[in-house]
Amino acid sequence: MYGAILGDIIGSPYEFDRGNKTKNFPLFSQESKFTDDSVMTIAVAEALLKAGHGTDDEIRRAVTLSMRIWGNRYPDAGYGQRFHHWLHAKAPKPYGSYGNGSAMRVSPVGWLYESIGKTREVARLTAEVTHNHPEGIKGAEATASAIFLVRTGHSKTEIRDYITQEFGYDLSRTCDDIRPVYRHDESCQRTVPEAIIAFLEGNGFEDVIRTAVSLGGDCDTLTCIAGGIAEAFYGVPVILEAECKARVTLEMADVLLAFDRASGRRADEDDAKALRENRVIEEAITALSDETNKDAPAEVLVAIQRRMDEDGCLIVPVELPPEAADMFDLWRLRVGDTVTSQQELHMKLRYVHTEDNQTWIAAFTSQYERDRGDATSSVICPIRQVLEDCVKLPLVAGIAINPWGRHLLLTKDAMRLILGTKIPKREIYAVELVCGDITCLETEAIVNATDRHFSGGGGVDRAIHLAAGSELAEACKMLKSCEVGDAMITDGFGLKARYIIHTAGPKYHGKEMDERYLHSCYYRVLDLARDRGIRSIAFPVISLGTNGFPQKLAAEVALKAISHWFEANPAYRIQVVICCNDALTYDMIKKTILKFPELRE
Repeated sequence: MYGAILGDIIGSPYEFDRGNKTKNFPLFSQESKFTDDSVMTIAVAEALLKAGHGTDDEIRRAVTLSMRIWGNRYPDAGYGQRFHHWLHAKAPKPYGSYGNGSAMRVSPVGWLYESIGKTREVARLTAEVTHNHPEGIKGAEATASAIFLVRTGHSKTEIRDYITQEFGYDLSRTCDDIRPVYRHDESCQRTVPEAIIAFLEGNGFEDVIRTAVSLGGDCDTLTCIAGGIAEAFYGVPVILEAECKARVTLEMADVLLAFDRASGRRADEDDAKALRENRVIEEAITALSDETNKDAPAEVLVAIQRRMDEDGCLIVPVELPPEAADMFDLWRLRVGDTVTSQQELHMKLRYVHTEDNQTWIAAFTSQYERDRGDATSSVICPIRQVLEDCVKLPLVAGIAINPWGRHLLLTKDAMRLILGTKIPKREIYAVELVCGDITCLETEAIVNATDRHFSGGGGVDRAIHLAAGSELAEACKMLKSCEVGDAMITDGFGLKARYIIHTAGPKYHGKEMDERYLHSCYYRVLDLARDRGIRSIAFPVISLGTNGFPQKLAAEVALKAISHWFEANPAYRIQVVICCNDALTYDMIKKTILKFPELRE
């Protein structure tokens, strides 16, 4: 997807340019930014990852929900009027569009499936939730088909023949034929063929992008489509991929990384896995900023030791010798390329210096943390190796973990403790019980627990609906695809809490699966809170009342789920409040908590 998003970013300053149609222009400027093309591409990618090999209806629902969530998350990205109305409609329906929006967002489809038939089918599904005109569907299918054909080894001639035969586009024209007469046109039939022709004529990824921009017209979408195809054929230079990452948000970059893993694009899956769980270290470091958190230093050591025992890794920046610069052409180097050298290269560690003139080895928990500072070469090393090697170095004070952001100076004494001592896990927080209105609590997030259709039940969740009003009611309609036991997050819609986490509670049928679903509700909510950096959250007693769970059983499942989550996340500190809407429930949970000593003060 990098190719599509780069095309959007590079083409965005020239979307309405009526000036000279040329390939000679700066690739990036202050006006180079992502637009609705990128936002919807990300939305479709995330939806397909969640839907997996679901049914047609499940894919449609996932795409609709994801596009509406991402669209409302970035409301000023430049949507068309009818699509903007669809984003905010109470009951969104396709509106017969043949605009190029269906093609601009479809590139993820071309990477995920094993046959041209399945690729076209899913492309159609992603289009018809809005663009159900035959031309809108055709544009999406043609774009996804081109990407599929490219990544499965077909030549440009074969691609041209297939697209011409299957979709009837005239690909016999040249860019020189198109350029003088081409004007801004947002239809699929006047964007997709031109984008494919730009790809067919280009002789490299950058040249395809420049060729597409030189045609004029709806440049960001034209280059988005052409860039998506070009990426599959040429790859994306690492230097341009770095520009892409620097110009999207962190949550968009997370989807890009997840998509890379799912599509098999990344050759460094093992490295990604070795870094993936380092969030526990980052969270423990973040907790150090809380002056009231007396146990935070010990928790950092616990987190680092845990990741070390799990064979986790850190990124260590290095300095390459001058002769390496002659060996690597960053404009030709693609992700996944292997570069070999006929001579041995001796790399030097990168150091940082503190005001007291001490020297520290730099190390990072993630690519994101590394990329926040100066560009540098780096290697991925096991945490144990980094600590053992650093202890032996006479001239360094220790390791500076994530020095460009919220950081930790890990001394040699601390490293010796991690390496040689079994550090006890921290005692888990107590769960606080209150009785009253959940919307009045001073927690950062509250939980809205309804049935899977988010219709708004009684009790605590009804109080949330009444307090938040129509905006929450509209958001709940967007969340109907949430499965039982899953959860989703929205903002607080004017309540005291900054966030509302919605979870679909199960109905009680007297089966073991009911308890598993209820356990999942609490666990998934806490996962979302952790991922968003939330430090205090209030739960109602989920699935009581209309869903029929026996009070005692609901309390035991809730406390067990919270206990299990704390055990799995020992370095993350979060205040958990259970809010009861009557004294009977309060007394019952207070008695039940005696069975969970780890949750008591």
